[in-house]
Amino acid sequence: NVTSHSFMISLLSAIILWQNNMNVLNFSLLFSVDSLSSPLIILTTWLLPLMLLASQNHMKKESEQNKKTYVSMLVLLQILLIMTFSANELVMFYILFEATLIPTLIIITRWGNQTERLNAGLYFLFYTLIGSIPLLIALIYIQNLTGTLNFLLFPLTLVPLNQTWSNNILWLACMMAFLI
Repeated sequence: NVTSHSFMISLLSAIILWQNNMNVLNFSLLFSVDSLSSPLIILTTWLLPLMLLASQNHMKKESEQNKKTYVSMLVLLQILLIMTFSANELVMFYILFEATLIPTLIIITRWGNQTERLNAGLYFLFYTLIGSIPLLIALIYIQNLTGTLNFLLFPLTLVPLNQTWSNNILWLACMMAFLI
């Protein structure tokens, strides 16, 4: 039942591909979909039914409460990822991306296959949190420099980011967070 609903949501998400390339599909001041975020959102919506199908055999041994918790964690993860990929504000993107760590950590530590799943969950958490600290510092610096972190307002800012060595450090800090 949940799998069929998630497949229907996946099919409906394909609608966001048919939009003008120049326009952004605005949902609110904080969330919108553009040509970069729409494939990521569609991929996210397709991952939920595929994860449910892939885990059906493994979940047969679990109790009804554990099955509901597992599906709830997957749905929460999907919602947070959709919000992350459609965020206009970079701080909102950062907060939502870090929020995806919670259901992911629960899924890894509770339903992981190997006995080392607790260590894997802790390594995942600490590497991701420590790796994202330079991104947070870079975002605070850009906020102080330009006055905004909203993608829609960046073209309107009066302070362009000049080509200096500090911008290379900003780029490195942002890339390091995403590479980890």
